[in-house]
Amino acid sequence: MKSIKVLLIACFLTVFSVQAARDEKSKATGAIDAQTFEKLMKAQELTEAGNHDEALGVLDGIKNRGKVEGYGKAQMWNFYAFIYASKEDYANAIKAYKEVIAIEETPDQLVLQAKYTIAQLYFQLEDYDSCIKYMNEWLKGVEKPTPTAHIMLAQAHYQKRNFDLALSNVDKAIELEKAAGRQVKENWLRLKSALYYDKGDYPNTAKTYEDLVKYYPKVDYLKQLAGMYGEMGKDMRRLTVFDSIYLNNSLKKENEILNLAYMFLGAEVPYKAAKIIEKGMNDGIIQKTQKNIETLGNAWAQANQHDKAIPVLEEAARLSESGKLFARLAGVYFDAGDYKKAAEAAKKAAEKGGLKNPGNNYLLMGMSYSNLKQHHNALQAFRQAKETKSILKDARAWEKHTLQEIKLIEDLEKSQFELEEKTKKTLESEENNKEI
Repeated sequence: MKSIKVLLIACFLTVFSVQAARDEKSKATGAIDAQTFEKLMKAQELTEAGNHDEALGVLDGIKNRGKVEGYGKAQMWNFYAFIYASKEDYANAIKAYKEVIAIEETPDQLVLQAKYTIAQLYFQLEDYDSCIKYMNEWLKGVEKPTPTAHIMLAQAHYQKRNFDLALSNVDKAIELEKAAGRQVKENWLRLKSALYYDKGDYPNTAKTYEDLVKYYPKVDYLKQLAGMYGEMGKDMRRLTVFDSIYLNNSLKKENEILNLAYMFLGAEVPYKAAKIIEKGMNDGIIQKTQKNIETLGNAWAQANQHDKAIPVLEEAARLSESGKLFARLAGVYFDAGDYKKAAEAAKKAAEKGGLKNPGNNYLLMGMSYSNLKQHHNALQAFRQAKETKSILKDARAWEKHTLQEIKLIEDLEKSQFELEEKTKKTLESEENNKEI
C-alpha cells in the first residue's frame, strides 16, 4: 500500500507542473488560470498533510464552478485520482484516472501515467484482467518499458494461473534489468521458481534456485534446491547440498539432522550417518529414543564398527518391548566372533517374540551353537528354523552339516573307545605272558 502512495506522489509531482503545460501546447486548448492553479496546489498541500476530505472539498469547488476545461480539467481529475488513491479508495481513484484519459487535451505523458497507475490499482483490487489490459496498453505507448511493469504483468498472469505468460514477462523483466547493469531482484527469481514449480518443471525450478543461491545465498534456498534435486531423483546432489548446510552448522532441527543421516545410510555411507546421529545426541538435538538409538546402533553395525554398535544396540534392546533388537544384536555379536553372546541374544529374541523373520533368528542361533560345538542345541535351533519356508533349504543344509559333525564326533569317540579297549587287552595279554 505504502509503495503505491509513494509512486503516486512521485508521478503526480512529475506530471503536474507549469512547464508540463507549456510542453503540451499543441494539445492544450488553454492554460490553467492562476486561481485554478492555486486551488490545485492547495489541494496537494492538504493531501500531503493527510487532510483528504478538505482536499476533495477544494477540488469540488473547482469542478462546481464549471469553468475549468482542457488541460486544466485533466489536472483536476488527476488530483482527484491522487487523493482517492491516497485514501486507499481505489475504485474512485480508477474512475478519476479514466476521466483523465477521456479528456482529449490530456498530454500523452499523463495518459500513459494514468494507465500505468490504473493497472497498479486494479492489481490491488485483485481485478487481474483489467490490470493486464491497462498495463499492456501502457507498454504499447512507451519506448522503454520498465522491468517492474513486466513483473506486475507476471504477477497478474500468475494469479490467473497463466504460467507461460507469467514466465515470459519475468524473463523480459530480468533481461531488461541485466541490460541496465543491475543485479536481478531476489523476489523476481522467487516468483520465477514458483512459476516453474507450479508447472511441474523441476529442472528449471532447480536452475532458478541455483541462481538464488548464487546471488542471494540463504539456507532456505539451499534447502529448496536440495528438495528439487530429490524430486528429480538426483539423490547424491541432494545429499551434497544438505551436507554443506550441515557442515555450515545451519541444520538445527532434529528431523533435519536425522534426514541427513538417513540419506547417508541410503547412499551406503553408514559411518558418516552414525557420526551425525552421535553428535546430534551429544549436542542434545536428537532425542535418545529407542528408535533413534536403534538407528545409531544399526549405522555403526553397517559400518562394521562392532565395538561401537554393540553397546548402543544393547541399550536399544533393553528399551524395546519386542525381540527384534536382540535379533539384530545377535547378528552383530556373530559378526564380531562372539558366538556365545550371539546365541544368548538370539535366545532372548525368540523368547521376547515380535520378530518379522523368526526363522532367520533360529538359523543364526543354530550357527552360533554350532561354532560353540554345542551341536544338540544347534540341531534344535535348525529344526525350528525349518518351519520358515524361505530359509528351509539353508536350515536343512546346516542341520545335515550338524548331524555329520555329531556322527563324526561319535565315530571318533567310538574309535577312541575301541582303541582304548584294544590297548587294554594287549597290555593285559603282555602281563599274562610275563607271569607264565
